Amino acid sequence: MQITRLELHQFRCFRQLELAWVPAGLRLVGTNGSGKTSIVEALALLATTKSFRAPAERTLIHRASGQDLGLPPSARIAGHVETRTGHHTLEISLLVDPTTAQVSKRYRRDGRPVRAMQFIGTLRVVLFSPQDIELVTGGPQGRRRFLDLVLATIDSTYLRALAHYTRILEHRNSLLKHLSNQQQQSIEEQLAFWDDQLVTYGTYLLVARLRFLLGWSYDLSESFARLTARPLSLTTRYVSTIPLPDPLARELAHLDLAEAQAAVSLRYRQLLAQRRKDELRRGTTLFGPHRDDLQWLLDGELLAAVGSRGLQRLAVIATKLAEIAAVARATDDWPVLLLDDALSELDGDHRQRLLAALAMLPAQKLLTAAEPSILQHPTLDSLPLARLVDGTIVLESSMLNIRQTGT
Repeated sequence: MQITRLELHQFRCFRQLELAWVPAGLRLVGTNGSGKTSIVEALALLATTKSFRAPAERTLIHRASGQDLGLPPSARIAGHVETRTGHHTLEISLLVDPTTAQVSKRYRRDGRPVRAMQFIGTLRVVLFSPQDIELVTGGPQGRRRFLDLVLATIDSTYLRALAHYTRILEHRNSLLKHLSNQQQQSIEEQLAFWDDQLVTYGTYLLVARLRFLLGWSYDLSESFARLTARPLSLTTRYVSTIPLPDPLARELAHLDLAEAQAAVSLRYRQLLAQRRKDELRRGTTLFGPHRDDLQWLLDGELLAAVGSRGLQRLAVIATKLAEIAAVARATDDWPVLLLDDALSELDGDHRQRLLAALAMLPAQKLLTAAEPSILQHPTLDSLPLARLVDGTIVLESSMLNIRQTGT
């Protein structure tokens, strides 16, 4: 899988940018605020429809968009992608409603309007950004989001199940808030449908996560071993709110999918029945994939508690290397690797180890850094080098084709 062209119109600091990519990828140098992370963000948006850094989508649109023509602010991101199934064009348009100031997003795939669920998965990327350290140090919500994003891009059934589960959870929580004073029979009757739906879709999510993690965890351990010279073991532990005996959790990867789901759903239903009073008292759904967690362990202990900042960063980078291997194995196509400022905080030895690992990957790569010396290494010579200055790209390689207008 490769990006062949990226087009930005009124996106972030870019008024207009057209960037043709070579198969190997790109090295991008720029100071903070120059726009390099915005290019990474645009590619991630084309892959997932979500920004990894913007809490408000209005900030994605250039601050002066529409002012010269008296039009509502808008932005456009387009990408041309080559996959093993052929060529695809992807386009996201953002438009600010002048009355409500709300931002609407529209998606087009190969020139046709599509829903977000039809859009996701055409382009697959694996992204490392400095904020990803929170996978280890932050709360469980970010770790669940990590799993959901990975699985949604390689499994369309997972994406649909997640959408259904989210809606069912909202309805069920609303119902739980209003049932506490009713008769037991009435409670069971009203919850029966939502329980059934919750278990159906929640079981798929849980089984898919566990099956994915069994293979991914091996890649994680191998990647971490390549990045550090110290004899340390990095593993993960999935913490499920649905109690699963260890033998069953290990068997899920080998069981037929229907058998795996049946085994998990039985325990899921039993738990909901046993803890009904707790859920009614608290007015919310206490068990399921939306409350699970994923822990990183260093020699069997929580990495967040015993690992230095440097080891935590290496663990997250190893996580991304394991992710790209797992995605390639699941789809038979290498995703695009986006490494935003991944090398800067590493010492010389660990930087060399990461560069050696990257040289072995056939994936297209985008690497960014604030200092050009960080990206000047023989293993990266096949990647064109460009510099960003206040939203304008300055060529330092004749391999690139760029059209742009001022900021």
